[in-house]
Amino acid sequence: MKLKTGSGAHLDSVDWTQVDHVLLDMDGTLLDLAFDNDFWGRRIHEKYASIHQISVEEAVEKFKPLFQDVAGTLSWYSTDFWSKQFGYSIIEHSREYSSGIRWLPFAKEFLHALRHRGVRSTIVTNAHPDIVDLKHQITGIEDLVDSTVSSHTLGHAKESSEFWKKLQTDLKFSLGSTLFFDDSPAVLAAAMDYGIEGSIAICHPDSTRPKRMPASPLAIDNFKKLTSNLSNKGTH
Repeated sequence: MKLKTGSGAHLDSVDWTQVDHVLLDMDGTLLDLAFDNDFWGRRIHEKYASIHQISVEEAVEKFKPLFQDVAGTLSWYSTDFWSKQFGYSIIEHSREYSSGIRWLPFAKEFLHALRHRGVRSTIVTNAHPDIVDLKHQITGIEDLVDSTVSSHTLGHAKESSEFWKKLQTDLKFSLGSTLFFDDSPAVLAAAMDYGIEGSIAICHPDSTRPKRMPASPLAIDNFKKLTSNLSNKGTH
C-alpha cells in the first residue's frame, strides 16, 4: 500500500486504489473527544459528589484506584459497570450533556468521500452500545458507514489481540488493504502488533486540548488532506 508522508510521521496522501476497507475509531477520531474527557473526567464525579454531599475532588480520589485497575478492559468502557459503581444511570446522566457531542473537523466529509469512492467503512469502537446509540441519535454517524462494531459485542477491548482476531473473522478484511484510524496509543499498538501496518494515529482528538505527538509511524491531525486526496479523480 502506498502511503505518502509529509513532515515526520504525518500522512499526506494514500493510493486509494490499494485500499478496500477503512476501520475507524469513533471517539477522538470521528467525534470530538472533548465530550468524553469532560463527561468521564468530571461530570460523573460531580453527580456522585452531589448525591453523597462530598467534594468533587473527594469523589475523583475515591474512584481513582478502580479506574486504574480496569484501564484497558471492557469494564473501563462499560456504562453498565460504572452505573453499578456510582449508583446511578451513567447513560441517562450523559444525555444531560449530549449537546456537547459533535464531529471533529473534516471527519463527516471524510466518511462521505469514502462512500462516494466505494471504499468500505466500519466504525470499530470500545464505546458501549448504549453510548454508540446516543451519539448516533445526535450525529447520525452510523448512517455514514457500512457497519459498526462495539468491542462489547466481541467480548474483548481493542487493546487485546483477541479483539482483532475476532474482528477479522467477522469482517474478513485484508491486512494489506485496510487502514485503521484511532487516537489511543495502546489500541494502535495492538492493531500494529496484529499486522495492520496502515494504522494511523489521530493527533488532535480533543478540540479543546493541544495536539499530541504521533502515537504510531503514521499520523494525521485531522482528515482534511485525506478527504481532498480521496475526492480527487486520481489515485494520490
